[in-house]
Amino acid sequence: MSVLKEPFAIPSRFRGIYRYLLHAKGQREKREVLAKIISPDELVKDKPSPRPMFDASLRECFKCGLLIKEENEDYTEIVINPNLSAEARNPKTGDELLPNTLADLFFASDNEDEYDFGLVCAWYLSQNVYDPPRTWEAVEQKVAEQKVGELLKMTNNTLYGQMDDWMGYMGLLWGHALERKRILVPDPTIYLKRNLRYLFQKSDEKVLAREFIDRLAKKCPIFETGHFRETIEANIGRRQPNYLSNSTAFALLRLQNEGYIELKRESDADLMILPKANNQIDDSSRISHITYKG
Repeated sequence: MSVLKEPFAIPSRFRGIYRYLLHAKGQREKREVLAKIISPDELVKDKPSPRPMFDASLRECFKCGLLIKEENEDYTEIVINPNLSAEARNPKTGDELLPNTLADLFFASDNEDEYDFGLVCAWYLSQNVYDPPRTWEAVEQKVAEQKVGELLKMTNNTLYGQMDDWMGYMGLLWGHALERKRILVPDPTIYLKRNLRYLFQKSDEKVLAREFIDRLAKKCPIFETGHFRETIEANIGRRQPNYLSNSTAFALLRLQNEGYIELKRESDADLMILPKANNQIDDSSRISHITYKG
């Protein structure tokens, strides 16, 4: 079961548990103590199941490898996984980096539990950023049109809500209000912005656009050429050669406008195409290199 199918497992609960453990002595705590801190007795008394939200969130934290448990003779301790990066375990940076940490864990090649979530993320990022399926009803219709119902298993509004929560937390989409409804946009700008320093070796490094996309897919395989995206495109139709999806293109153009990167076109170099609204292509849509401005 993935976080999509566990409605009690939402980002804020993962974050509450992780933030506490970041600052706990030895980054560990007895399970019983942690449960009462995160979900106090006064909030759960007289309930048929004392702490279902805490229990479900903790299970998912174990499954993805964010936390581990150590059994002692008289008690169980919950511990931040020591195999996470030093930055992820640092009390000064761990909370800020948690969206990255979870994305890395969720989409790791050996995490079969989150395979369906990876497919859903890859599918949503493959949609038209300028006219996406923006509500549950629209998502349901688009899934049917593209005949990916069996693949995605997006069967109800709860799964859609989990997609919204988790993709939003990781910076893969954002939402806004329109006519009293929350409207979604598949825009990975925040995810890319947060990861530029991992995708480039130094400031002012210039790489081929194709190499940048390969690095991105290796880090997060829901993007172009990654195995989740390849599976989705095999079912909904391949992109044209050398074209990026317009959600990735939109994010790169935003990052250039904000001064984080520079998109360049150089002669005698392979070009990648960044389609804009209505798939329009102009001179700024053809790039060969990306430079990290730091």
